[in-house]
This record gives sequence, structure tokens and C-alpha cells, in this order.
Amino acid sequence: MTDTWKLTTASGMTFDMRAWGPQDGRTVLALHGFPQGAVSWEGLGQLLARSGIRLLTFDQRGYSPGARPPLETYTVPNYVDDVLAIADASHLEYFDVIGFGMGGLQSWAVAAVAPERVRSVTALVFPHPAAFAHAIETVPAQTEAWNRLEKMSPAEPAARALLADNGNGLRTFLLDSGMPDPVVEDTVTRVGTEEVLVPAIAWHLVPLDDMAAIGRVNVPSLYLWSHSPALVRSTSESCGQWVDGPYRSIELSGVGHWILESSPESVVEPLLAHLASAPAEGVVS
Repeated sequence: MTDTWKLTTASGMTFDMRAWGPQDGRTVLALHGFPQGAVSWEGLGQLLARSGIRLLTFDQRGYSPGARPPLETYTVPNYVDDVLAIADASHLEYFDVIGFGMGGLQSWAVAAVAPERVRSVTALVFPHPAAFAHAIETVPAQTEAWNRLEKMSPAEPAARALLADNGNGLRTFLLDSGMPDPVVEDTVTRVGTEEVLVPAIAWHLVPLDDMAAIGRVNVPSLYLWSHSPALVRSTSESCGQWVDGPYRSIELSGVGHWILESSPESVVEPLLAHLASAPAEGVVS
């Protein structure tokens, strides 16, 4: 069963919320990436609910109709503030955090900034942002892979190009990256207007210097990665160099980039083991 509601935070923004699992279960706060939504966590949420875990998520800044501030506010500190504001409004003193893609970048940043609140961090696909920034500067293959995404800048003309011809560009982009066909159509329907897609693209325009400035992480960390069109193996393998706390990295073979949509079951066992090993309270830096 999926719980849905709207939550207004201290910032005045209203987020569309979803949750699975018992209300008194251990809460994992889940952060989606581009161009997903809270619904992308449904498969994993249902699986975790069977183990008594409550997966709590929301349509992010730009995706929730009540949370579409100006594009200049799309910065890493504000992404962190969104998570902490939702945790506060949800009365979560401590929480585990998991993120996919740009939500993974956000989850690393939350763990670095607020270790006293975060029991554990799990990132899907996106390594520690400083590892990613370093690889873009030093690994030609990683630079080339990232430059292909940099074509989505600035956000407004990029969105218009993707939405032209009834969203054919967006549809092709998602299919080429391996998103399952039924999910592609649902995604194009959900984000297929400039009002949604422009801020969604803005998430991808984080400057490299801002990624490199995200601090080291000392909370228990799990990094689950797979083949991704914007990531090379050496970058994933370097992630642990920016983690000081307990750390585990697992390559998920044969699942492609869209782990949540194509293979949520592959996440369950390592995530449950990770949660079981993490402390009941946050780790003070």
C-alpha cells in the first residue's frame, strides 16, 4: 500500500510525498534523480516494507508543483536544505538516506553536511561527488561521457529541444539509456512540459567546483553501481577514497542504469545488511 500526501516545509515549499511500510518502521529517506519522481521508488518501497522498513520519498524541487522556485536556487546547499527541512517536518531526528543519480549526489552531500542526523547513506550509480569531479578533470573517458550530458545546457533550450515533436527527443534519450519501454512513456507524460522539464534539467547543471567542495563522509556508506552512460568504471572504483567511515561498494551486474525501474530486488539484500550494521543515531563529525 502506498501512502500519499502533501507536506509544507519551513521554506514554504510544498512537496508531494509518498511512503511504503509501517509508520513505526525504520525510516529511509529516498531521493530520486533525473527525470524520475517519487513513484520510481515504488518497487523498492514495496519490497522493503515486507521487512518492516518505511521508505519515505517525495517529488523533488522542480518536480512538485508546490516547490518550483527560481532556477538560480538549484544549488547543492539548497538540495541539502530540502532534505533536512522534510526530515524536520516529518519529525525525523535521525534517518537513513538513499539516492539515485542526482539524488545520489544529494545524499552524499546530506551525509557530509549533517552526519549528526544521518544513520547511513546509500548511493545508487552516483559516486561521491568529489570523486566524480576529480575523474572528470583527470580521466579522459569520464570527461567524454560527462560532456555528452553537458549538451543539456542551458536548461530552457535543452528542454524545448527534448520536448519537440511530441517529446521525441526525451523519449529517445531515455530509450537509448536503457529505461524500460513502459516506464519511458509514463516518464514522458509526467515531465513532458517545460514547467517540469526545465527545472529537472537544472538539477544536472551543478558546477564541478561545487561537486569537488562536498566534504568527506564518515557515516556508514554503501555505494551500489552498474553500467551507466555517464560513468566509467574507474570513477566508481575511486568512490571510497572520499569516505572515512565504514564503506562498501558493490557492482550490480546486468541491471543497466535504471536500477530502480528494472531491478529493485537487486538492492534489497545489500541495503538491509547495510541498515542493520548502522548505528541507531547519527555519527557526529
